[in-house]
Amino acid sequence: MPYLQPFDPWKSPLCTCPTKYSLNPYTGCGHRCLYCYATSFIKDFYHPRPKKEFLRIIEREIKNIPEGSLISLSNSSDPYQPLEETYKLTRKFLELLLERNYRILIITKSDLVLRDLELLAKLRCAVSLTITSKTLYPKLEPFAPSYEKRLQTIKALSEAKIPVSVRLDPIIPVLNEGEILEILDEIAPYVKHITVSTYKAKPDSLKRLIDAFPEKKSFFEKLYLKEGKRFGNAIYLRDEIRYKLIYPVYQKARRYNLSFATCREGLKDFKNPEKCDGSFLIP
Repeated sequence: MPYLQPFDPWKSPLCTCPTKYSLNPYTGCGHRCLYCYATSFIKDFYHPRPKKEFLRIIEREIKNIPEGSLISLSNSSDPYQPLEETYKLTRKFLELLLERNYRILIITKSDLVLRDLELLAKLRCAVSLTITSKTLYPKLEPFAPSYEKRLQTIKALSEAKIPVSVRLDPIIPVLNEGEILEILDEIAPYVKHITVSTYKAKPDSLKRLIDAFPEKKSFFEKLYLKEGKRFGNAIYLRDEIRYKLIYPVYQKARRYNLSFATCREGLKDFKNPEKCDGSFLIP
């Protein structure tokens, strides 16, 4: 399978992303987020490793990608996860692009992205930073940077004139729905766009959530296993519940005059095609 390939292998009818290519320098991710969907289809996901002969293969594959194309880093593993400090594959890929005309969208939870500010300033790029919780990240994302570090990263990117958006993702009923609104208040001065998504359960990720929050076991089983609806290989909350989770965030984003989109929700009131991933911010 090519390392650089068209995004959306599932051909989901709910995906409203613009046409783009996807690249993951690493297989698996060291942040070990409980809600991660990729653990259901990537073997040993929590034992990440660099892609074999990454640079040699990418140097060959990039020649077949039309200039001006949008390349997303990364959609199933964080390009700035802990392994990047050692292997620097993301940085080496960005260096490879300095003499080429591509649009780059970086999706990360890590303040390590600030290491490469001087490279980002020379590229046509934007950064989408994911935040899920102010207080529960030690449980939900045990090896990801803290909320405080992510907030500082957003501020630093903004000050450096790097276009930055935020994914408030995923909203998990009861656990973080109130915090999402607090987070929006704090990030609003520094961003132009937010993307929101509710938690879509997979059997393995739901088990991890229940193990971490056993007091919510009956609540989660009722919402997802008894009352949820299957879409593809995920279990969605009922439409009206997802709407109630998203609408307050949507209202507050409008008050801040922020661009707003959802990810794979299929709720018509929030559709914003071609803007969902924040890549429209790229110069």
